[in-house]
Amino acid sequence: MKKLNVKAVVIDLRHVSEETLASYEHIQIHAALAMTSPRTEALLAKYPVELDATSVQCYDDDAKVNMVNGKTELTASHKPEGKSVLIVNGKANIAADAGDTLRAYGKIIVNGKVLCPAGLAGLVTEKCTINGKLAVYPDEAVVLKGTVKLDRSFLLRAQARLYWTEKQFVAVDPKLDVAALAAKGVRFAAPKAILLEQFTETLAPLFTENTELIVLPEGTAVVDDDFELTPKTFRRYGSKIYVMGDVNISDDAAEVLGQVEYLHASGDVSLPAALEDVFYAIPDVEYEDLQMLTGHVVRNKPLLNIKPELLELDPAGVTCANCAVVTLDKTLTPEEIVAKLRLNCCAIVRCTAAQEAAAAAVAVNVAQIKVTDVVKEEKDPDTLYRTGVELTL
Repeated sequence: MKKLNVKAVVIDLRHVSEETLASYEHIQIHAALAMTSPRTEALLAKYPVELDATSVQCYDDDAKVNMVNGKTELTASHKPEGKSVLIVNGKANIAADAGDTLRAYGKIIVNGKVLCPAGLAGLVTEKCTINGKLAVYPDEAVVLKGTVKLDRSFLLRAQARLYWTEKQFVAVDPKLDVAALAAKGVRFAAPKAILLEQFTETLAPLFTENTELIVLPEGTAVVDDDFELTPKTFRRYGSKIYVMGDVNISDDAAEVLGQVEYLHASGDVSLPAALEDVFYAIPDVEYEDLQMLTGHVVRNKPLLNIKPELLELDPAGVTCANCAVVTLDKTLTPEEIVAKLRLNCCAIVRCTAAQEAAAAAVAVNVAQIKVTDVVKEEKDPDTLYRTGVELTL
């Protein structure tokens, strides 16, 4: 007799037959949700079945499992008929009128993000298993998406309402009439708000107390993405820069870097090691992490092959930064890799098994190190793998 190993997000055991259970010496089941019935619970206790599930729910045979891949919205009009289980692989937006809909489901599993009003947060926590993030907004709020810029176009449409976003509000347009915005009776709620210093006195009282206020000096330029400091970008943005991402400082930025007065980054900063002293001389600087790039720097390549000749371009070696796929030449020894190569923020590094340990030693923020000369073993044919689907034995 064989053994059976089952791995699933949801497994439906309500219709399993006694003949199936009796045909295996041992059955091991791992799942986020296991659906049973009174009949099958008696059978599972009778046979050698090891059930490891986050949640076990007992339903009638006619209970349905509904699956949504992507974005879905639950409202009063989406109430299911009869007992049902809902699985969402993506984002679930729950409307303020969805209370009865939530109660009608036997179970809801969300592999992703849930967005709901504060009045339903307790019910959502009770009914849902969330493998991701729960974002809760005030019941009366107008929900906006992502980073919201408070500018002239926002002013034209603003109403006497509470506006909420799960990310941040940004008020950095010097031409914004903040007095007119305040006069409209608007209020704001968000984890964070970025304001120019001259706007603070008028706008700060419009935000909820739990909103973090970041005040920027007058004349600060805001970049809402990653940023590379070069002589050209310095001429465009000036000496005061706030970056909502990572900052890369180019090899030829030594002169302009010395003129920077204010540099704040919500992400990491990477710069050539030769510019370290100039960077630390910036009067006002803030960042998550600092990465020093040594030797010859290769950036932003979709595909890059590291050959021995490349490592010889600079006595200090080579640093690969923000490259998608980096392949190490098979002739490189582990000693050469450790002594002459640095890998920063690369998605995939391809190497041989002999090079793997050395590649890991010189890697910082590398998503995957893939060994190319090892053949993967085939999966056990008696093991069933299911991800994001219903499985019935």
